[in-house]
Amino acid sequence: MTKIVVVTSGKGGVGKTTTSASFAAGLALRGHKTAVIDFDVGLRNLDLIMGCERRVVYDLINVIQGEANLNQALIKDKQCENLFVLAASQTRDKDALSQEG
Repeated sequence: MTKIVVVTSGKGGVGKTTTSASFAAGLALRGHKTAVIDFDVGLRNLDLIMGCERRVVYDLINVIQGEANLNQALIKDKQCENLFVLAASQTRDKDALSQEG
């Protein structure tokens, strides 16, 4: 069964990204197929923490706008077989998430 866990806070700098990365890695190491998604459009850093920043080709906005499919955008972790990362866009802002964007 698929489960979704959301880590959120209205305040910056409280450890959302670190918690998300650690939690996702822990689940993946226990055998769960895990995707961790960075929704911090314009300020992404989950890919940095996960060590895959140089392998980002497509991001969350590309998927939402139909420029890439999810399989193209997910980055497979090199150390953990069951872990995948979807980076937020670094070059666009949150307005790209609107219905018009």
